Amino acid sequence: MPGPDSPHRRPVMAPKEQPADVQDFAQPVSEAPLYTRKQVASRPDLLIVHDEVYSAARFQSQHPGGAVFVSMFGGRDATEAFMEYHSREFPRQRMAEFLEGRLHPDDKPTPYDKDYLKLAREVLKDLPNRGFAPAAYWVKLAVIMSAAVATEAYLFFVERSLAGSLFLGWLFALIGLNIQHDANHGTLSRHGNVNWFFGLAQDYIGGSSILWLQEHVVLHHLFTNDTEKDPDIALGAPAIKLNPTHPVLPWYALQHLYVFPGQAMFGIKILFLDFIELLRYQWVGVKISPLANYMYLPSILMKLGFYFRFVVLPLYQNPSLHTAMCVLTTVMMGAGYLAFFFTLSHNFAGVAHVGPGGGTPRDASFMKRQVETSSNVGGRLLAVVNGGLNYQIEHHLFPRIHHAHYANIAPKVRVFCEKKGLKYVHYPTITENLFAMMAYLRQQGTDKGKFSVSRTIATLRKVLLEDHH
Repeated sequence: MPGPDSPHRRPVMAPKEQPADVQDFAQPVSEAPLYTRKQVASRPDLLIVHDEVYSAARFQSQHPGGAVFVSMFGGRDATEAFMEYHSREFPRQRMAEFLEGRLHPDDKPTPYDKDYLKLAREVLKDLPNRGFAPAAYWVKLAVIMSAAVATEAYLFFVERSLAGSLFLGWLFALIGLNIQHDANHGTLSRHGNVNWFFGLAQDYIGGSSILWLQEHVVLHHLFTNDTEKDPDIALGAPAIKLNPTHPVLPWYALQHLYVFPGQAMFGIKILFLDFIELLRYQWVGVKISPLANYMYLPSILMKLGFYFRFVVLPLYQNPSLHTAMCVLTTVMMGAGYLAFFFTLSHNFAGVAHVGPGGGTPRDASFMKRQVETSSNVGGRLLAVVNGGLNYQIEHHLFPRIHHAHYANIAPKVRVFCEKKGLKYVHYPTITENLFAMMAYLRQQGTDKGKFSVSRTIATLRKVLLEDHH
């Protein structure tokens, strides 16, 4: 990796006139180099926090929460990531030894959201165990994992059935919602190794923890419903239109109906297409930081291990169409269940979008961008089953608070948001949320937001005739 003395990466030196906060730095501010965002983007050993540039390479091994998160943000701006995962401003004095320079004045620093930090103080002051997993959660984890392992063993050694495969798919979804999700967000324990180990549950069920971190921690959580930067808003394209800036294609007029089998097909993507992304070490074209390259080979091996355990061995044992259908049933059930609830969370009538053509500017407050692009549904019972992800607003504000606490903090969050004039959406039932999602999909799928079979047929006929001629 070219060092700071490389000609194309040499930072501009700061002028001698600097603010009087020299005591916060390991070196005098007059000697601290200036880095542009473009320069940092080409240096995965660095990261930006507010208006300062730090050594991610030197800090990753000393990060109390483990090296993974720091590695994923090499070459990126980690200001809001730090804020939402620690619920406070960055400890500049404690981090002085890792300081490398300052952000160039021509590049605007990412601000802290003062309202968010005020809410965080209110929420965290009464949380037991600093918001990490309560003792009862570990019983839940053991039950889900034991049930999944036992069911998979039964299907392999005793009898493989479609009903059993369907049940296993649901258990895989519960692992995704209740175990890997909490672990990969760092909510199980303050010890990074504990979170890393249980985060591998994503690899156990056929996904990839490194791809998941890139998609959710690095991209989706920081750019929720961003028309250009949120990978989740492009899921299903061109079969399904979730992004309001995408053109309306003829078949979108029916998307509010065929979205449900489409969500089940999401399993095929996880099973096969995601492996291509893993080989390229990227997610929808956004490269994973080279600082995280140490996770590349283990991630590949775990994916191959899943294929061997879940696809090759069953087909070797009983090479039949029935076996193949059972394998696909598990994958499609698990992925379909996940896709259904995630689609509900960020695609509903009146949802906000961020960025060009989205209506909400990117410089809007962190709270506004998170609260108004998400919705809640149901209550405590659904939270127990779905890992608290029915409280999507609370989760997007506090991803490092364990899901067991979301139902308790939701009333406080709602009152605070409404006082600040933020639109807080909570659907009492899944049915109400479902109808709101279908209304949104119908609106996105037609020019005027109204479904018309005749107009759809006429458009398709026109397209086919034009192609024919």
